[in-house]
Amino acid sequence: MAYSGYFGYFIGLSILKPSKRWSILAIGYLSSAGLHAFWNATASSNFVLAIVIGIISYAFLAAAILKARQLSPLRLHNFATQFFNR
Repeated sequence: MAYSGYFGYFIGLSILKPSKRWSILAIGYLSSAGLHAFWNATASSNFVLAIVIGIISYAFLAAAILKARQLSPLRLHNFATQFFNR
């Protein structure tokens, strides 16, 4: 889930910046595939390293989500990002 979500951030970013679309998509694909490859390579041999890579993967996803919230052109109209005082 972390890898797909992380790559999804780059897909959205490529929509916002069409002049750099292919380089953004390439960076997103290669970085998410690289994280996934590290996970696959270590999951069967070193459990502790696999946990570390998993945590790093979710940290990348969290960073992408936070950055996407800042970049969202419709953030003011998005009900999920509004806070209400009750």
